[in-house]
Amino acid sequence: MYIWLGSVILTVFLFTRIPTVKKSIHVRNSFLVKKCSIIIPARNEEQTIGNLLSSIQKQFIQPFEVIVVNDGSKDRTKAIAEEFGATVVDTPPLPNGWNGKSWACWNGAEASKGEFLLFVDSDTWFEQAGLLRICETYQRQQCQGVLSIHPYHKMNSGYETLSMMFHLIVFAATSVTHLLSGLVKPSGGFGQCFLCSRDVYRRIGGHEAIKGNMVEHFALSQRAKKCGELVEAVSGSNAISMRMYGNGLSGLFHGWSKSFASGAKSTNIILLVLSSLWITSLTSFVIHSPVMVWTDPYIYLIQYLFLSVYLYFILSRIGNFTIFETLLFPGHILFFVMTFSHSVFTTFFTKDTKWKDRYVYIERGKDEKMK
Repeated sequence: MYIWLGSVILTVFLFTRIPTVKKSIHVRNSFLVKKCSIIIPARNEEQTIGNLLSSIQKQFIQPFEVIVVNDGSKDRTKAIAEEFGATVVDTPPLPNGWNGKSWACWNGAEASKGEFLLFVDSDTWFEQAGLLRICETYQRQQCQGVLSIHPYHKMNSGYETLSMMFHLIVFAATSVTHLLSGLVKPSGGFGQCFLCSRDVYRRIGGHEAIKGNMVEHFALSQRAKKCGELVEAVSGSNAISMRMYGNGLSGLFHGWSKSFASGAKSTNIILLVLSSLWITSLTSFVIHSPVMVWTDPYIYLIQYLFLSVYLYFILSRIGNFTIFETLLFPGHILFFVMTFSHSVFTTFFTKDTKWKDRYVYIERGKDEKMK
């Protein structure tokens, strides 16, 4: 009973709410979209870039410009971008100390001319009127500071739902979901979608200020907060969606492994401790399940269903998770522990990993370097 109660208290405290992009839209605010430069860093993204560019063309209000930053792609990424009429910028050779994605975003920002800069990953796409919803959400904060958006995760295969615990930890790390989130400022942001004005981008130093960080937009949100800028982090439900790691279980495992431990190093220590206690409590609940079932199966069933339903209530705002998938949360916890352990090992012991045919070297006391 005490194990379950601890799990429930931590779950409810850490995930009281999930803020989302503004649902209503007003055509009179279309001028916001027309001031927006969309910047898409892309490296070997021929399978996804077309879907994103097509979704932009289907928006009833078009942005000021669309820039695809071709980061040394060896496939048809550049050709597809040109076919859709996007402006293509080829990145110069990657300098020492720079993360490849940050370098691409920096070059895209340098080439852009819009008043607002919207950085989006190539495996995302905009929903109908999604671009206007995002811009109106930024207007809700008087177009000040930065807006970080976690795209709604649309999954087509069962293995993709193994991202469940990772999404929850990522949201918890931003400090926008817990019970006291209304009293404190967000402590970070999300990686796939990031919006700010050009003036704000310059004031915080842009991607150059966090050039070696693997979790670049989380770090950029932290940088903005340190510079005194307003930071908001929300779910992109009904505005922008994504499909992560659709190339198989191995891709999902290595995708989350590549940066999760590095991101943990940058997380607020209190949130890191609470998240660790939460995972530990859920793991303990799962481990003690056989004994609890044997002792009082009906009480255990009620406890198990409560946790599953509550997780479903939260996760439904993050992705198209079903109640059946949240009922399988013990398996998701096991996968999370395995993947995070691998991430810790590669981050702090072997100090290298590989992502999109670039090796990432991690030096003690220093930021990540890529080549």
